[in-house]
Order: sequence, then C-alpha cells, then structure tokens
Amino acid sequence: MYAKCPKCGSESGGLEVCPKCGLIFAKYLKSVVGGAPVRAATPVAAEAEGFRLGQWLFAVPDGVNPTVVYVRAALLALIAAYGVHLAMMDIPSGEIWGSLMHYPIVPIHEFGHIVFMPFGEFMHNLGGTLFQVLLPLMFGAILIVKNRDPFAAAVMLWWSAIALIDAAPYVYDAYKPQHILLSGRTGDDGSHDFVDVLGELGLLNKAQPIGYGVRVVGAGMMAVALAWGAYVLWLQYRETRGSRPGTT
Repeated sequence: MYAKCPKCGSESGGLEVCPKCGLIFAKYLKSVVGGAPVRAATPVAAEAEGFRLGQWLFAVPDGVNPTVVYVRAALLALIAAYGVHLAMMDIPSGEIWGSLMHYPIVPIHEFGHIVFMPFGEFMHNLGGTLFQVLLPLMFGAILIVKNRDPFAAAVMLWWSAIALIDAAPYVYDAYKPQHILLSGRTGDDGSHDFVDVLGELGLLNKAQPIGYGVRVVGAGMMAVALAWGAYVLWLQYRETRGSRPGTT
C-alpha cells in the first residue's frame, strides 16, 4: 500500500504494517480520506497509473530553442526525401546496397552474427539482420529514457526502418541466389543467411514475396518515424510560439 511509511519514512518492504513504528497503513489511509472506502493498489498498479507514456514519446523540454526546431525540421525533410528514395529502389538488383546508408549497416550486420552466435545456428544466421534493425532501436530507447529526446528517437526509428529495407534484397535473393556476398560467392556455393533461415522455416520458395513484404514493413516503420518526428517538432514549435511575448 505504501512504499515508505507516511509517519516515519521507513521502507515498508511490501508489508501492511510499518516494521519500524508499527503504523497500520490501512487504518492510516482510512483516517486520511475521512472513512471513505478505498481500494488498495499494489505497488505495480500504482506505478502503472503514475506512468504516462506520452510524457516520454512527446516530451517538450523547457526553453525550446527556435533555431534547433528549424534545423531539426530541415533534417526531418531531408531524411524523409532520402528515405522515400531508398524505399523505391529496385529489390531484385539490390540497388540499395550501393547507397550511402548501406555501408555503415554492413559492419553492424556482421557484428550481429557474433552477438547471436551463442544462441544456436538459426539465430546466428538471422542475427546479422536482426541486429542491424535492433541497434538503432536500442539507441532510440536510450535517447528517450536518458535524454528525454523523442525527436532523436524518431530519427533512430527511421534508421531502423532503412536497415530493414536494406535487408529486403537479401531476403529476395535467397530463392535464386545471384548476388556476390562478402565471402566472394553467391548463396548457391557459399553461405547465405536467408537461404538457411527460410530453408529451415520451409519458406525458401516464398523468399521473393517475403522480400517485398520486408520492404513494405520497413516503409511503414519509416512513415511512423517521420510522423512521430513531425509531431514532436510541432509540439516544440508551439512551445517557442507560446514563450514569446504577446503570443498564445
């Protein structure tokens, strides 16, 4: 009922009676509210009631700098245009693999294989693509929790979406491997993550439509990221307008 005793401040340890001063929390609470019936809440439920997800996802800092808002708006427009360009690239030819975004994704992908190696061969094969998508999301979570910066987190979600779109040609290629991989060979005579992953799942013959589906999911993630970032900037812009004399 109380994490700390309201009388002496000692930790309650989840008990109904203070272990230090002996205060009975139920009686104390009843006296405080004037005898009205009260339904006790568990610490978890009380914490859930106090938590407001919107305060994290749409946080607006005190004293918003208008210049920062305008620069971020320009960045959002830039990544929106670039993201649409990447999402429209040809999947069978792996056109996105010649883009600027692909080059930092490659070492992250390879490191992902190492990260997931202890979890068995299937996760080892899937781990490269999984890690390239998850790493930006981890950064985004840190930016929200530690920095209270949802716009930066939205950019990380955009990056994760691009990383997923980047994987679409790799999935597509698994059905009839043609692309030369880092090993210097194609999936026909060398290792290929999705030949192994989809083969184990019995979905190898559906690799091409799955590849297109991966791009659709990535494009949807990108749209959510851009909408989120735009809304956060709108809230911050309103804050700058409201902080000026004579504005509302």
